[in-house]
Amino acid sequence: MIKTPFTKYMFNKSGQYLLLNNTFIARFKYKGPVTMAEFKRELIRNHTVEEYLGLLNHPDFSQRKAPLQILKEKNPAWYEATKAAWMAKH
Repeated sequence: MIKTPFTKYMFNKSGQYLLLNNTFIARFKYKGPVTMAEFKRELIRNHTVEEYLGLLNHPDFSQRKAPLQILKEKNPAWYEATKAAWMAKH
């Protein structure tokens, strides 16, 4: 199985959308604990392209996951720390 790591040079930003070669990665519509930069950092550190896109675009629609859910499930400590830091600021 191919495991292509994410790199910071792969991404394109189009308004509130984060894209990878014109493929949807995530949308940042609301201000919240996870910024686009934090999301990209976590994606690069702990995910491969195939793994992430496989969960995001699973052939069985009921098995698909939201972008933040994918990151939260793989690294809950990262999400909780990010959320706690954001809440302390606000």
